[in-house]
Amino acid sequence: MNKKNEFLMRDDGPLSKAQLMYGSYDGLRENARNMKSISVQFNPSEYSVSRGLKFKNKTGHGEEADPKDLQAADSELANLRVSLVLDAATYMPEAREYLKDKQTLADVCSELALLMKIEGENHEQPYVCFSWGGMAFLGHMTSLNISYQMFDMDGNPVRVKLDVEIEGEDLRVSKEIRANPKESPDRTKYRRLNQREELWMLADAEYNDVSCWKEIARENGILNPRRVDHTRRLKVPAL
Repeated sequence: MNKKNEFLMRDDGPLSKAQLMYGSYDGLRENARNMKSISVQFNPSEYSVSRGLKFKNKTGHGEEADPKDLQAADSELANLRVSLVLDAATYMPEAREYLKDKQTLADVCSELALLMKIEGENHEQPYVCFSWGGMAFLGHMTSLNISYQMFDMDGNPVRVKLDVEIEGEDLRVSKEIRANPKESPDRTKYRRLNQREELWMLADAEYNDVSCWKEIARENGILNPRRVDHTRRLKVPAL
């Protein structure tokens, strides 16, 4: 193989390879522990990360809906989608990094399929981490589609395509979230409760503490928390 093909045209270093790791993980120390690693020979042409955020409508009864009455309620985990190719037939230095101890490509695929199952010992699904360059996306695999594309003379697969979906978060984003935890509001706000909400729910959403409903009740002169005027805008004081 021509040595020039092992380096990027714009750099003088080796091409960074995408990796799929799975196993136990110590999230507090951000350190992979007992995780197996698969280095793919062909980096993906793309991968996508999608995120969602749920809102609550605080529009009062009998009022027209207004975007200003929407309040963020729950932040959902991100979802990563990527397609990877494992090839045990193409001659490349990395071709058999994931084939050890006489392991076949079919054995590797069976091991990956077990990531979609819950472990019997701790009743948890193993962690999965897709890592490439400066990005490391950690979570749990929610979808795995394996396409067997090439076979040897005995019918054993030698080339497979993995379509993977992982629900979790980029470790850089997780680190930023932990560095800036949810805090009480630093300024007064005004909110409305819908017909199904109570003061303790508002306290949990604003202060992350259900007991703070008393502060909201005191600020708004509410004597009976079970009798709240849902057409009224409530003052949420800064704590």
